[in-house]
Amino acid sequence: MAQATISTTNSDPLAAARALAPRIRELAPEIERAGRLPRELVDAMLGAGLFHMVLPRHLGGNEVDPVTAARAVEEVSAADGSAGWCVMIAAQNQGFGGFFETASIHEIWGNGGITCGVARPIGRAVVTNSPAPGYLVSGRWPFASGSSHATFFAGESVIYDGDTPRKDANGNNISVFAVIPRDSVTVYETWDTAGLRGTASNDFSCENVFVPLGRAPQMFQGPPVQDWPAYRAFPLLVVNHGSQALGVARGAIETATELAKTKAGYGGVLLKDVARTQFVIAEATALREAASEYLYAATQRLWDAVVAGAPEDDTVQLRSRTRLAAAHAARASVQAVDMVYAALGTSAVFKKTPLERHFRDIHTAAAHVMVGTLVMEAAGRVELGMSAEFPFF
Repeated sequence: MAQATISTTNSDPLAAARALAPRIRELAPEIERAGRLPRELVDAMLGAGLFHMVLPRHLGGNEVDPVTAARAVEEVSAADGSAGWCVMIAAQNQGFGGFFETASIHEIWGNGGITCGVARPIGRAVVTNSPAPGYLVSGRWPFASGSSHATFFAGESVIYDGDTPRKDANGNNISVFAVIPRDSVTVYETWDTAGLRGTASNDFSCENVFVPLGRAPQMFQGPPVQDWPAYRAFPLLVVNHGSQALGVARGAIETATELAKTKAGYGGVLLKDVARTQFVIAEATALREAASEYLYAATQRLWDAVVAGAPEDDTVQLRSRTRLAAAHAARASVQAVDMVYAALGTSAVFKKTPLERHFRDIHTAAAHVMVGTLVMEAAGRVELGMSAEFPFF
């Protein structure tokens, strides 16, 4: 697969996302039909640096702060939920880059490299010293968003010494995040869903593929080996789940607003002149805007703290509130989309209107574990003075 050269000089990815948004909207029906992003769009987003926003500059990326990156994801998502999801997932996978040595980062993400992957330890990594120290990795992983354009695939795998899984002091399996070149995996066309149809979130597998130690680090077993503040607080790198949802909700409200100006309801009255429509547009806007303010303010507070060098123990609530804000953004976005979808009546149900796609996309996005019920419960435990007991807090 040919790779475009990434931009490392674009200091305003939000402006780049806004510039691309009209073309993304034009391509949205094609993205949905094809079940993937067209190469034209992948190359355009690579050239704009959108696929490498949260990779530090010294490692070949654009080194964008988390709030700006999240707003760029929102902008793309307002144009098309699947496109925004792919940008979001690429950034999230780069968030694991803090645990990779510099040479491996350049190998994986250099020259336009894009990763997709699954942080779920369902693979098997058998220790080997041939042809070099590393692992023979086998397994099948689901939900590899961006599989159609990814150059590397990452699958979390349990370490095996022969037939014996390696355990830590507490008896838990020890895993690695094994990154595998595209030509060493098999992709299965399994992504047949209600929403986010263009994300190509397919299954992939590999069988006894050699992965050197440098491309298979143990995650979160100690501090990151790369020095960038965002790597010290992983909630900063999953906050884009919330901004992606906010983007879909914004697109839905904008679509509903335009439809209401031209579509007539019962009695031939334009929907914009119906009090119920006016109320719903206002309430949906307030829901989305309030969630947006909370998400970006919480993210900024955490970012400021880690940039200032705050110890991890001093940021427990900031990290939890950032996760909470992202989950809340997804929930509020679902509410907002449902409201405008219902208010538009039969005008919303036809596939020719983007509102029907927004409705399906937001419900699919909100089903993700990173913004689901378990996150809310974990954040509640932190508020009650307990341990989150959930990953990436």
